[in-house]
Amino acid sequence: MWSWECFTPHPPVLVPQVGRGREEEARQSAEAMKKLGRVLGEEMPSLLLVLSPHAPFAGGITFSVAESYGGDFSMFGAPTPQFSFPGDPERGLRLAGDLFSRFPAVVSRKKKLLLDHGALVPLSFLSAGDGGRQPGIILANPIGLSPSRAFELGTYLASLADEDQWGLVASGDLSHRVTREAPAGFSPAGARFDSLVVEALRNSDPSALLRLDAGQIEEAGECGLRSALIFLGLARKRNVRLLSYEAPFGVGYAVAYAPLHAAPDLARKVLETFFAEGDARAREEAAHLSGLPEMAERAGCFVSLKKKGGLRGCIGTILPRKADLAEEIAENSLSAAFGDPRFPPVEQRELEDISITVDILSVPEAVSDTALLDPKKFGVIVEKGGARGVLLPDLEGVDTVEAQLSIAARKAGIADWHSAAVRKFSVRRVREMGRP
Repeated sequence: MWSWECFTPHPPVLVPQVGRGREEEARQSAEAMKKLGRVLGEEMPSLLLVLSPHAPFAGGITFSVAESYGGDFSMFGAPTPQFSFPGDPERGLRLAGDLFSRFPAVVSRKKKLLLDHGALVPLSFLSAGDGGRQPGIILANPIGLSPSRAFELGTYLASLADEDQWGLVASGDLSHRVTREAPAGFSPAGARFDSLVVEALRNSDPSALLRLDAGQIEEAGECGLRSALIFLGLARKRNVRLLSYEAPFGVGYAVAYAPLHAAPDLARKVLETFFAEGDARAREEAAHLSGLPEMAERAGCFVSLKKKGGLRGCIGTILPRKADLAEEIAENSLSAAFGDPRFPPVEQRELEDISITVDILSVPEAVSDTALLDPKKFGVIVEKGGARGVLLPDLEGVDTVEAQLSIAARKAGIADWHSAAVRKFSVRRVREMGRP
């Protein structure tokens, strides 16, 4: 399942050890890349598909799978820092195999591969804020795809189901011909091309880019169109965040990202629509996202609202009550905002200060031995005599099984959890990106 994707430029000058002050000339891009690292680094998936137009190329979309990847910016005068990332060759081969019947794909396999700057620049920002385990890398170069096939590839990737969490890093500069000082020479087509890409990212709409002919694309002198179109294909029906655009050296740089689980975005849209158009229209928002892969399942879920770090409302269902997860989230969002008896109803002016988390629950299972519990991994349900207390996993300050069960029992008015029935469940926690 996909967690997030980003579209990034790759000028080495953005890296402080290379820029040595010149990164200030691309301040908007540098700041946007730092923000990207902060936002996405908090939700680092286990696997990254990295698209670079400067990676090894042998036709179509070329996969370069390796057991490990590394590199530095020595060719740009900065031998340190050095970077190292684990590969996942088996998963890379499997992904390429999934594409073979639909897209032109070439695969090479190596033990170790040096990363080009197209991959290394965004990875240096994404890994800077993550002190934990590095994600596995799968490297690919998409420049052999036609624009329409690149967009189709993105939409196809969205349909691939996998038990692990994935991220897409789509690297590409825009036109190299935007201004008179541009390295590839000036062309009026440069700024026009960049404006089309920016609008496509802003509106999550590739149609204008797909109407460009080969001559217009060549005149723009770009290297990021295929990466952008794959990004847009994967982002279809989703909320893209455009962080910045500038062309400080005559080369266009755009930074954008999109969360690829729609749960928090749906919850926010439901609340915004409630205030703007009423309850009935708010509930209809679920239908707009029901077709997304992650919304097709039926599952219980909890919607939690936090305001400046403090809980503002939390309501959920242990087992599904609605036709699909989208409807479940819509219903529980309204309940969390307006039906939690611990808090007054949320007011419209508060929405900007509220962050949203959606916990999607597995089917609960009975627990015969508390040694099978882990408060960081599993939530619990404590039941006795018709009373039921529920506590989600991985809550701040709840570090022991004893504490977790005691709190759940207390919520239900159960005096002693030792004589109660206990069930456990796991959750997939989806946080709203870019909010505290």
